[in-house]
Amino acid sequence: MVDPEPACWPRPYFQRGEQPTKIFFVCFAKEPLAELELDRRRFGVPDVELLRAMDIREHHRAETREWFEGWWSKSFGVIAERDLGEASTELTASDRCVTLRLEPPDRADLAPIQTAWGVARWLCARGASVVLDVHAFRFRTRKAVEELDYSGSDVERDVKIVLENQPTRAGLHLLHTRGLCKFARPELVCFIRPDDAGVMGRSLNQIARTLMEGALAEQIRLRAADGIELVTRPEMDGSLIDSLGLEAAVVVGRSDGAELAGIGRLAP
Repeated sequence: MVDPEPACWPRPYFQRGEQPTKIFFVCFAKEPLAELELDRRRFGVPDVELLRAMDIREHHRAETREWFEGWWSKSFGVIAERDLGEASTELTASDRCVTLRLEPPDRADLAPIQTAWGVARWLCARGASVVLDVHAFRFRTRKAVEELDYSGSDVERDVKIVLENQPTRAGLHLLHTRGLCKFARPELVCFIRPDDAGVMGRSLNQIARTLMEGALAEQIRLRAADGIELVTRPEMDGSLIDSLGLEAAVVVGRSDGAELAGIGRLAP
């Protein structure tokens, strides 16, 4: 009996949006990659047409040194040190990388991100040692990639929640997501006090999961505490979106228009 092909991860709340899907991975290696057939069942690639549509390119450090080493300089370097620790030497010692880009229209399943992870897993099996999910600003070692659960969608695997260290607006700190553009959805941003981060981090995670599963941002209404409901509104500050390197964003706020500051004391 032939094993069935991988089923597409579903989006149970799907409503088609206008924003395109944007996926960008970079897989780094020290040595030439081994020859290995891409077995779609083994690596969980559900859609051959998406695989054909993916832009897969190999780059050599010696030929594009400034661009190549830019992946571990400045802000990416700080993230690499935090994510990889001692294993960051595997990144800085790499002499080649493979970029994976996929930008299909919004669709009713999560086959695009499945395909990206499947190809990344295939490259790791061939010798890649570090995988960077560019839109989520997250580095992982080969071991970490192999240990991830690919049985279904997982917001914690694919979306990062970031609290900026310095106040951004009226003394409040910016809490935001990275990675929702992989699901053709805007990132979530809100302005809070640091002691509100626990409550709002859980709230953004829950909203992000609902968006990943296909809901539109304007449909979001989340009870965060007694008498407090969270909704999303368009983010009109284009300079903020650009400064964070986001594709698009919406603001998460209270439905009654009050500030979020202090919500951590009100929520259970």
